[in-house]
Parts: sequence; structure tokens; C-alpha cells
Amino acid sequence: MEMKDLIRIKVKNLIDSGMHFNMATAATDIAKSIGLEEKLIDEVHIELRNAMYEEAYKKIPIKERYLFLPHCSRNSKLCKAEQDETGYHCKHCGQCELTKAVKLAEKLGYKNIFIVPGGTMIKNIVKDKRPKAVIGVCCFNEALLAFDMLKGTGVVAQASLLKKDGCKDTILNLEDLEKRLSLVEEKPKKKKSN
Repeated sequence: MEMKDLIRIKVKNLIDSGMHFNMATAATDIAKSIGLEEKLIDEVHIELRNAMYEEAYKKIPIKERYLFLPHCSRNSKLCKAEQDETGYHCKHCGQCELTKAVKLAEKLGYKNIFIVPGGTMIKNIVKDKRPKAVIGVCCFNEALLAFDMLKGTGVVAQASLLKKDGCKDTILNLEDLEKRLSLVEEKPKKKKSN
């Protein structure tokens, strides 16, 4: 079993217990209980937040969700994307993983995909477009800011943390992104009539 799966199980068990908890304290406790290094506590923290909103997120149709990708994942030397008030527009040159992320999201039915330079642009897009759900690919600090920004707005969020952050030539976690993009409510199976 991979560490990420173990984290998800621990987080799900904590949430299913119905106990009230402080997010940062719970993240630290879970991380310590499975022997994680100190630096992975951030991942547990985001996994807790994702788990809290996952069921509501699954209920929002994909076509009504917005995907925010980080401009820092562009190939800073070769990117040909043009920028306007809604971010960068990928030319699908294949020089970075953003092409793969955009194509994956489009294949799943996402219509609202934004490559953005930061939280201010996301805030403006959310304010103007009023999405029901968003998924953001970002570093830990940006994820925390985004979750806090969305409190009280009714917008349901998910975050996919970068494999490598650093504000330039960052690396997406495409496997995690695909799992989050694919979250949908499972429909009850119809009973067969005899």
C-alpha cells in the first residue's frame, strides 16, 4: 500500500469518527501515527481538507467545475502561451505537463480550465463566474490560501499538490490530479427485475 493511500485511509477514518478537530493538530497527529516525516504533514493537512469536501464535490457535475492550473508549471524558457485577464492560454506545444493536464481535463468533460499566475486572478474569476466547485493544482501555501478564501462562498474545493514546487518550472502530480478530476457521485445500481 502506498503512503498516499495510507494517509487517505487515516483521514477518512478520522472524518468518519465524527469528532471535532483542529485541522493542523489532526494533520500532525495522523502524520505521527503512521511515522511520516515532518515535511509530509502538509500533505496530510490538504488531504484532510479534501476529504471534508469530497462528497459535496462529487455531486457537482464536471461541466460546472473549474480547474485552476499553476502558471509556474509552464516551461519558463519555451512556453508560447498568451496571457489575458483569465490567465494563460495553452498552445499545446508539449513543452510542459500543462498540455497533459489540460487534455486530461478536457477528455473528462471539463470546460472551464484556467492557467493562472496566482490567487488574485483566481479570486477574480471565482467572483465573476461563480463556479459551484473548483479544483486547484498548487503548492501547500497556495492551497491553504485558496481553502480559506473560499470559506463561506458555497464553492466546494479540492486541491492537488505539486510534486515539486518552487514558483518556477514546478511539476504536477498528474496521477493525483486525474483522481481528483474524476471524482463523481456513484449512482445506485438498478435492481434487476425478474
